[in-house]
Amino acid sequence: MKRNTSFILVAFSILLALAGCSNKPNNKEEEAAYAQQLTYSNLTDATSQNEVKEVLEYAGISTDNIKSFFQGVDLFNSTIGEEYLTKKGFTTIDSLQPDYDLLTMQNKWEAANPEFIGYNCRITSYDLMKDSISIDQPDTQNAEWLVFDEMALRNSPKKLFTEGEHEQFKTFYSYVPTEMTKDIAIHVKNIKEDWKKKEIHFTNDDKTSLISVFFHDEEGYLFIGHIGVLMPTEDGKLLFLEKLGLMEPYQAVKFTTRVELNDYLMNKYDLSFNQPTAKPIIMENDELLEGYRESPNNPEFGKGTSEK
Repeated sequence: MKRNTSFILVAFSILLALAGCSNKPNNKEEEAAYAQQLTYSNLTDATSQNEVKEVLEYAGISTDNIKSFFQGVDLFNSTIGEEYLTKKGFTTIDSLQPDYDLLTMQNKWEAANPEFIGYNCRITSYDLMKDSISIDQPDTQNAEWLVFDEMALRNSPKKLFTEGEHEQFKTFYSYVPTEMTKDIAIHVKNIKEDWKKKEIHFTNDDKTSLISVFFHDEEGYLFIGHIGVLMPTEDGKLLFLEKLGLMEPYQAVKFTTRVELNDYLMNKYDLSFNQPTAKPIIMENDELLEGYRESPNNPEFGKGTSEK
């Protein structure tokens, strides 16, 4: 119990600091310039919402799940106010991270919702994808770290999950025991073995996928600190949907390649320096994200990833 409590505290500290296989690139990835721009929307207007809704429908997401997603979007945006978010449609910035006034957002949210802390990335992504994930051997023994997720679900203005879905939610997000190594290949192997034991399968994976950012804890665990839903668009591009944090915005982000998606996520989460733990690991469903690479902005760039 002492070990579990310690893990929860460490995991929460990592998430606060952030705000939440082989890695030898092939020649094509080596030649790809590191992304410098971001095209995104906070879905504050009908135009952007309709565009995203069409992609969700094209990806086979159910009408009920789409409706639930936009109810969360509208609740957050109406509470925070459009002056702190994108005004209309999608906008492109010369940065990989929008500059949000997070303190003001938190204050406005808490004033309007004193009991409900909001939905996070894990709740939002699972609510969208719950029909595309099957878990035949649920196991929630390593789910005690999800204290804020449970608080959010308990005080949510609507019931999101059935009892069975809630059990699967906790199973999917349970931490994965691993080793104290920076070798990404070992951690990916442990994630795959853990999910295989729980018989976690992804259906409809030709149209949708979960992009999970795993963090390595000094207690010897891997946990999903951030997650979003990736879908192809009819014009051959990619759309990534995410909720940045409990009291942080929803984002719809456009990418041309998975390498661009990787660069965006690693720019935000590959922050550790001189730590004994591994760099963030980005999984697409149950495989390492194609094009996975480190952020050159990290002082340890080129030093901390296995090439085995």
